[in-house]
Amino acid sequence: MPGCGGKLSAAHLTLRPWQDGGSQKIYAKFMHFDFETMPHEDKFEIKGKAYTIKENLPLWVDSVSDLTILAYLCDEHGTVVSHEAKQYPTQKIPASGFAFDFMLGHGQRPSGGYFVTFGYRGMFTASTPPKQGGQGSGGISGNYVYFASEKAALAK
Repeated sequence: MPGCGGKLSAAHLTLRPWQDGGSQKIYAKFMHFDFETMPHEDKFEIKGKAYTIKENLPLWVDSVSDLTILAYLCDEHGTVVSHEAKQYPTQKIPASGFAFDFMLGHGQRPSGGYFVTFGYRGMFTASTPPKQGGQGSGGISGNYVYFASEKAALAK
């Protein structure tokens, strides 16, 4: 396919330098990520939880459909070296967050070291339509839906 196979860039996302162990946080527009990074033989493990930032979502949001969380291992310029995705079933948004555990392969260490970031995409919904006030951003089978996505993009 023409246009496919390009490199991915996560330079527009918040990047954190790779650390062996220790807790880190990354905040995006609608989700934040609490995570630890650990080396394993020929892979890097990124383990933690993702939480919605309720203040940035419509008040009626209490569920999510088609949620995908992505972990990216990047060089110092945000060029994606490796990535992995995890999909979640339709569910009420858990107060305990969305657990993830990614194992990312890597090649030769970039001169500026490795960096970590995350992406996501999902349809945030109301389990029952609000009784009063406001319209949803659109409807799927009569439900209120708010689509949110932040992830790596094709690099030029």
